[in-house]
Amino acid sequence: MRWFGIVVALIAIGMPAGARAEYKTIDDLAKAYSSDTCKGCHAKVHEDWKSSFHSQSIVHSLGGIRNFIAVGLKQEWKQPVSKAHLMRCMACHAPMLKDATEGLAKQVAGLIVTAVDEKNEGKKAAARAELAKLNVNCVVCHNMMVNVEKNLSGGPKPGVYYGPSGGQSPAHKTEQSPVVSTALFCGQCHGIHVPPDGDAIVCNTLYGSYQDAYRGNGGSETCQDCHMKAKGRGHRFPGAYETDIVKDGIGLDLQATAIRLHPGKWLPTAVVNVGLINRAGHRIPDG
Repeated sequence: MRWFGIVVALIAIGMPAGARAEYKTIDDLAKAYSSDTCKGCHAKVHEDWKSSFHSQSIVHSLGGIRNFIAVGLKQEWKQPVSKAHLMRCMACHAPMLKDATEGLAKQVAGLIVTAVDEKNEGKKAAARAELAKLNVNCVVCHNMMVNVEKNLSGGPKPGVYYGPSGGQSPAHKTEQSPVVSTALFCGQCHGIHVPPDGDAIVCNTLYGSYQDAYRGNGGSETCQDCHMKAKGRGHRFPGAYETDIVKDGIGLDLQATAIRLHPGKWLPTAVVNVGLINRAGHRIPDG
């Protein structure tokens, strides 16, 4: 009976509360979408995720999001900060913000500007710590973002976690979703984003590059093949900031020839030709 109680608690805590409320504080919103209970059964996956940029999805992109708020909205569009405007960024960087109140969304926008522009290092660090509570976690990828199938299956169900196998769990409901193993799944955020107003936000073109430069030339591997399955990279999803994956993605062809120049006297000289070979599934560099 004690084991059953633990399972019930996991279901209650781990279930994304999503559309059932509007949250007024970052702590309440983060708690509703917390993935902390996931590590009880998926410790290695959770630890990998913690070291990934997904776990820092606002913090590691502060500069760009700050520019959207301070320059794009305020200077170019001359629009006040609003939840609808902020979701143009947060639909990918922190999708759970859709369930925040208007006041909380404005607070998050203020923290983003503070985390970049504030001169006081203590206040800047405090803002970053608050923002780090919101990220792309297990709930986001294995529930919220499975909506690429909404026209066929009606979208993700509350409290259900979707994976490639659909293996059963005593802690929560599960369903199989082949889409989570496709490049299209990643392309929702790592590509051109289209918000509800139909505008096209071109802050990331990686998926388009994958389709045009890689798939269009006969490539068959997915994002997951290189960034998860290869070398057991798992849920770290390493990118160009890790030397190992850069070595896999870029080949080096170097040819050096020793010669002598004679501009008045003999000087030992070398002619060096360096060629970079793209072995990745997209353009390099790419956003």
